[in-house]
Amino acid sequence: MRETIAILLGATALSLAGPAFAADMPAKAPVYAPSYNWTGFYFGANAGYGFGHAPTSVVPNATEAGFLADPLCVSSNCAPAPAASHLNGFVGGGQMGYNFQSGNIVAGLETDLSFAGLRKSDTATGNFYIGGILATTVDTKLDWFGTLRGRLGFLPTNSLLLYGTGGVAYGAVKTTVTTLNVAGCGFLSIYCSTGSADGTSVGWTIGAGAEYAVAPAWTVKAEYLHIDLGSRSFTATDPNVPGGAITSTTSFKMDTVRIGMNYKLGAL
Repeated sequence: MRETIAILLGATALSLAGPAFAADMPAKAPVYAPSYNWTGFYFGANAGYGFGHAPTSVVPNATEAGFLADPLCVSSNCAPAPAASHLNGFVGGGQMGYNFQSGNIVAGLETDLSFAGLRKSDTATGNFYIGGILATTVDTKLDWFGTLRGRLGFLPTNSLLLYGTGGVAYGAVKTTVTTLNVAGCGFLSIYCSTGSADGTSVGWTIGAGAEYAVAPAWTVKAEYLHIDLGSRSFTATDPNVPGGAITSTTSFKMDTVRIGMNYKLGAL
């Protein structure tokens, strides 16, 4: 009987002391995810949408203008130019760059090259006058563009980078302007010419974005850029007007919104 009582008392004492022993044991250290290091080279891809604005002026020289100085032509606006072209379309390509992190500040340099599917054709037709009915057609397109930009950003958290960016932009803008007489561009017709400006235009860009680290080597980003590629001009002769010519000048600006993903070298 005494042995039974002793066993019961011992078991009770152990059950009461168990929580105290557990409280005295060292707690398991929490596991933290490693912090993201933004310093290093990276490359990636992007895709988005572009919205372009391309006003074009169409100016006849003095000889050509002399034939358009007829009072009926002047009063009826017989040779209007189309309003500014608004073109939009898909943009997408790749980028590469280098970041340097110091505390919660990240500075870097990035270059990108993108395909662009921006196209627009606009036509303006004048009112009838003694010389006929005149029309002006402007075709504008952007086939590709690229940038070389600095980036400077702030880390509100170690995984999130908010940044501003700006630098040089360049792209293949092509504008074709056709002026014609609706009655035909044969002998004695005026305002009949065609020509184009085609080549690589250089300008500037500025924008902002946000980039988020989703894995030790991977980030995703969203970015806005405003791009100004300046203007290009060309002069087309009118074969039916000796000495007659028409000069066209187009300026090109674009806003892009795009998302992308980057892979940082040496992160794994």
